[in-house]
Amino acid sequence: MNSTELPDFGEDVDLTLRHVSRQFPTSFAKALLPNRKEITGATWLDTQVTSRQRRLDRVIEVQAGEERRLEHVEWQLEWEASVPERLFEYHVLVAMTVMDKSNVAHVRPPIRTTVVLLSGREKPWPSSGECRTSPPGELFSGVSFEIDAVYQKTVAELCARASPFWLIFTPLAVDADAANMKLAVNELRARARDRELEELLAAMLVMADVDKRNRNLREVILPLLREETVMQNWLYKQGEARGREAGKALGEAHGREIGKAVGEATALLRILERRGTAVPAEAREKILACTNTSQLETWLDRALTATVIDEVLTES
Repeated sequence: MNSTELPDFGEDVDLTLRHVSRQFPTSFAKALLPNRKEITGATWLDTQVTSRQRRLDRVIEVQAGEERRLEHVEWQLEWEASVPERLFEYHVLVAMTVMDKSNVAHVRPPIRTTVVLLSGREKPWPSSGECRTSPPGELFSGVSFEIDAVYQKTVAELCARASPFWLIFTPLAVDADAANMKLAVNELRARARDRELEELLAAMLVMADVDKRNRNLREVILPLLREETVMQNWLYKQGEARGREAGKALGEAHGREIGKAVGEATALLRILERRGTAVPAEAREKILACTNTSQLETWLDRALTATVIDEVLTES
């Protein structure tokens, strides 16, 4: 498959990460909070700012002991110049929405935003960034955010994190190879169970597909998985359904192209017949077998002036 035939993985990545994080909110929350935090509750904040028609579906409300906080995560295949401004807008909308829903005026839990980068530059990223709205030299106003470039981490660093959720990113790690993928899969099996394990392993395969270092790690990971792990999870079924739809669309497009070719071949033979140009059986078979509509259009143009069939079908 060449680069022009590769699918757009942006939607697949977003769909995958939304799904696994929503299915296992406690594990996801544990991935975001410091290791020392004991999580007693984690739920997704599902609401909408009507005036902006923006659905806030990437914010998780976490209860860690007596502390209540909101964690917002932005997944990025690569850094975009608009990221800081977009995070500022989202941060403000979340704050406004929470205050609107609160019974106590101007009371809201603290909000932290994390940008998880899946690919990009080789130069190390800072641990945080900001979008400043106040003038330079004055007290800071705006939003600050964490930057987690998982593709610049090692497999060991991702394995050392508190939650098994981060293991899905190991195919993007700087030292990802066959040995380390076996280590990561075994680590995931040891730390996750049943449906969580299946979904996280499937997500790991999606991350292998978007590895910009092109190390073909999907072919390394697949033999490590039991067939039922890949075949029975939600992510695989989503991809299978989308594949069927893509195949159907491709088949319909191909059918239309074949139909057009048959029509042009028939028209070409009719023109040759009306002009009295002899068409031997071999030439007729060549015309009817042709599915290249551009070639048939060229032959049609030639048939308008040609006196013998060789002038129509010549390769020159």
